[in-house]
Amino acid sequence: MKRADKYEAVIGLEVHAQLLTNSKLFCGDSIAFGAAPNTHVSPITLGHPGTLPKTNKKAIEYAIKMGLACNCEIEKDNYFARKNYFYPDLPQFVKADL
Repeated sequence: MKRADKYEAVIGLEVHAQLLTNSKLFCGDSIAFGAAPNTHVSPITLGHPGTLPKTNKKAIEYAIKMGLACNCEIEKDNYFARKNYFYPDLPQFVKADL
């Protein structure tokens, strides 16, 4: 058996799109253009401890429609995991006794 026969190439794509919704994907914050900076934010947007995202139903509908249009398989049960990244300049990592 050839070495190449042991493996199957699986290629995934990460696609970014701007949808015509009135709010952000994981919260109800407005996406209106032209507002002052940092006015369309909430504890959910900021990822404060204890906050959980609220999925934009319309965005999910658009994503499913796009998947069906591309002849993709749509997963019936899906979940999202919030990623937590380490940033050394976050306030919790700043030494207070300088």
